[in-house]
Amino acid sequence: MGTKQTFGLILVVAVVFVLNMSAFVVGQRDQALVLQFGNPLRVVKDAGLHFKMPWQAVAHFDRRLLVQDAPPNEVITMDKKTILVDAYTRWRIVDPLKVFQVAGSENGVAARMEDIIRSKIRNVLGRHTLLEIVSGGKDANLRVKLMHDITKQADNNVRNMGIRIADVRIKRADLPQENSNAVFKRMKAERQRIATQYRSQGAEAGTEIRAEADKERKILLADAYKQSEILRGKADAKITRIYAQAYNKDAKFYAFTRSLQAYRDSLGKGTKLVITPDSEFFRFFEHSGK
Repeated sequence: MGTKQTFGLILVVAVVFVLNMSAFVVGQRDQALVLQFGNPLRVVKDAGLHFKMPWQAVAHFDRRLLVQDAPPNEVITMDKKTILVDAYTRWRIVDPLKVFQVAGSENGVAARMEDIIRSKIRNVLGRHTLLEIVSGGKDANLRVKLMHDITKQADNNVRNMGIRIADVRIKRADLPQENSNAVFKRMKAERQRIATQYRSQGAEAGTEIRAEADKERKILLADAYKQSEILRGKADAKITRIYAQAYNKDAKFYAFTRSLQAYRDSLGKGTKLVITPDSEFFRFFEHSGK
């Protein structure tokens, strides 16, 4: 290979190297900031192939709508209740130059924005009670208005940082763990109190029902006993009347039949009687052959 060919090859390699160091690509989802020795020179927002000086650097910034999900924020409500508010923010970078001047990077400006969002959440929600924040109170659209106010105030505060806040959404608002435990204990105690009250009322009602049932049972038994005694008395009176009538018709025959009945009842199988032969009990046997 000759000197000219070697020189040409070196020149081609040098050109390729310079072009590689000078060219950069900006994608559809990106925007770029050209830096020279750490100082911003120009912003490139058009997608495609662009060029710079080899000693210059390029910082890329996302141009899409970004989502920042921050840790829960502690807020003290107007009625002095402490709650943890979990929210997320949708935002975008509109001026990479300001972002670089203020925070140096996308992560840096996101951290500053997060501090502002947390401050605005505490400021806006702190003017309302816990009931209003959780359920909206008398205004069904209150929570939407609160998020709109937070978004508007936060967006006004970050405009000088080269970003725009599209939306701030509250995902949930909870009591701190120690407060939640205290609330759960109070709820449990209240439910136990109500259960005890219901059991007491049930026991009282059961006692009344049992007492009433016992009273009715005694009344029914007493009435039944009364009716049975009346019927028994009537039956005894009728029997006595029949016996009297029979006795008046033939006293001797009546005595005889009564004695036979007594013998039948007394002299069963295996019965032994120890009496004297002249006992009145066997008077009809004494005269049976006469």
